[in-house]
Amino acid sequence: MRDKVLDVVVFTGIPKVLTYAVGQEEDIEPGVRVVVPVKSALRVGLVISRHTGPLPSGIRYVHKVLDRRPLVTSDMMDILRWCSRYYHVNIGSCISLAFPPYLRKARSLEYEPLLRVYRTGLEVGRLGSKQRLILNEIPENGIGLEHLKKRFPRSTASLKGLINKGLVELGRDIGVDVETATQKGLDYTTYQKNAIGEISRAIDDRNYRVFLLHGITGSGKTEVYLACALHALAAGRQVLYMVPEIALTPQTIGRIRQRIPYEIAIFHSALGERQRAREFLKVAMGDARFVLGTRSAIFAPLDDIGLVIVDEEHDRSYKQEEGVPYNARDLGLLRAKAKDSVVILGSATPSIDTYVKKERPEFKLIEMPERIGKASLPEVEVVDMRGRDTLISEELYQELKKTLSRGEQSLLFLNRRGFASAVICPACGKVFNCPHCDRPLTYHKARSMIICHYCGFSEKLPEICPSCGCLDIKRVGMGTERIVEEVKAILPGGTRVLKMDTDEISTTSRLNNALDAISQGKVDVIVGTQMISKGHDFPNLTLVGVMHAEQMLYMPDFRATERTFQQITQVAGRAGRRRSCTKVIIQTLIPDHTIINAIKSYDYLGMLKKERSIRRTMGFPPYTYMARCILSSYKKDEPKMVAMAIRDNVEAKGCRVIGPAPAPIPRLRGMNRWHIIVTSTSRKALHNFVDKVQAFRIPTYVRLKIDIDPYDML
Repeated sequence: MRDKVLDVVVFTGIPKVLTYAVGQEEDIEPGVRVVVPVKSALRVGLVISRHTGPLPSGIRYVHKVLDRRPLVTSDMMDILRWCSRYYHVNIGSCISLAFPPYLRKARSLEYEPLLRVYRTGLEVGRLGSKQRLILNEIPENGIGLEHLKKRFPRSTASLKGLINKGLVELGRDIGVDVETATQKGLDYTTYQKNAIGEISRAIDDRNYRVFLLHGITGSGKTEVYLACALHALAAGRQVLYMVPEIALTPQTIGRIRQRIPYEIAIFHSALGERQRAREFLKVAMGDARFVLGTRSAIFAPLDDIGLVIVDEEHDRSYKQEEGVPYNARDLGLLRAKAKDSVVILGSATPSIDTYVKKERPEFKLIEMPERIGKASLPEVEVVDMRGRDTLISEELYQELKKTLSRGEQSLLFLNRRGFASAVICPACGKVFNCPHCDRPLTYHKARSMIICHYCGFSEKLPEICPSCGCLDIKRVGMGTERIVEEVKAILPGGTRVLKMDTDEISTTSRLNNALDAISQGKVDVIVGTQMISKGHDFPNLTLVGVMHAEQMLYMPDFRATERTFQQITQVAGRAGRRRSCTKVIIQTLIPDHTIINAIKSYDYLGMLKKERSIRRTMGFPPYTYMARCILSSYKKDEPKMVAMAIRDNVEAKGCRVIGPAPAPIPRLRGMNRWHIIVTSTSRKALHNFVDKVQAFRIPTYVRLKIDIDPYDML
């Protein structure tokens, strides 16, 4: 009798597949975690294939099997192999993406199948008060046992009594009247009905289709998502619903739970390790067919996806920057294609990369150009700030006063934290830079500290210049702290101002408290960064002020214009979602710039046309494929020398090589950085070049990072 041979990928960064033996009596399938010996240590890995045959000489045996059944489907295994090839990273790093951190270790988590409590419909007789409360709480489609116990602590005896009387029973999810759940209390617009109908028919056809749902802010895209999700669930298939990181708050989860009467699994980095593992197992064991999550949810162990939803598909948070540089939106298309399922890419400001694909046969553009009900897009006024020395213009000040007098809320947007963006000595010109990064330190007045927003370095603001002894150190530029101070100075005492940035809102609970305060009318003026620019619905918000609108426009990034349009349009869309006669004031030093005019008139297509022309002429995505090779080292000159050697010795057939050049941030976290950007109209040629770069002999003290389809050019 021959023993079996298993191919195993270890979760740690071992770059190759390892082979182990297991006894013939062991029935271990691919997708199961095992503990295997690697040199003198034991490591956790995943079985990716098995076969029977002669055992190779010196082969070692599996030490321990951790799972009774596969936790990774064959489809997901194919996606992970694709990630390894496409993003040029080792297979072990990719396999790790498919598991929450708790399950990457030699741990097993006991999992009990989720049960649902249903009423039997029998006539109710005499009941205790607690039993009657419990019974009245159970809806027609039942309720999860865990949720019921949370609602009624110490209710086990009462529940058992109801079961013994035959009034309730425990069972698995048997589905609901989806038509009732979809329509209940909703009055869809014509555009929503058309979108729901077309997408639902595609779900029924079981063909791979991608719908770009281009709906202005407040047009009701979320209800389209949920109606289509219910349709897919009713057909017995699974749903993956992804949102940007900041959008996934308990309020969002609560609203979706109210609309989706099925068990939902939540994938989110803010959950504890054990909770993340339980949510993962809930899906792997078939107890949850609806997954709601952020970027990492793309690796949920769903085996029959019928619908993939990517909300705010343009959002850069779908692109992983550290580790494996995958794009969850793009992987969503791959997962859907593998299962002949439907994808909805939704946005008020679609990425140009996505919008140009609408001409492909599998893509379909659906427009939703009107807001729901009586709401309308806010009027936009552009204020020329040239020659003004105030932070808040007279025009914005007057609107703030009017909004405050009506008992309504205002939002002031500035995508910069702190009080001042730089600290400079006026005598000798010294700029206080981070000692580890080539970036100015930001002054935070509340803490009297200067802080690096890239590596976290901080120190007390010196009272005198260490270079020349000058006592008059200047704080230049502005941040959210300074805007808050200005608002409090010019508006009446008692005006309630809330600052929302990552300094102030550092935990999920703080974010929830802030959002609750806004929705309950306990805030008059919100001052915040991009965390308030998307995914939130503030009913009483009628004024938005955009400070320093040109801030992102001159970043060293070919997407800067597109991102400026997206960011300002998204934040403008927070106003007027429940009413008309609302306003957006854009303060800028470039009032006549074409992008400001496009924002003022909500002219997405105008921005798109101009950007497409520039990108086509310059040879940038989406008209070419792009990769970025970043070389970094603690040694100052080594990255430059290696980059030059790559340029001179690596053949770039079919590619255009830009650089080498210092990275826009030449020094980051103590590492000196150079980069090479390569583009090509041939994906194959691009990857051939990257393969050659990786094969090039690079000193061990120089780190090479490959970023395929880069989003961050800094």
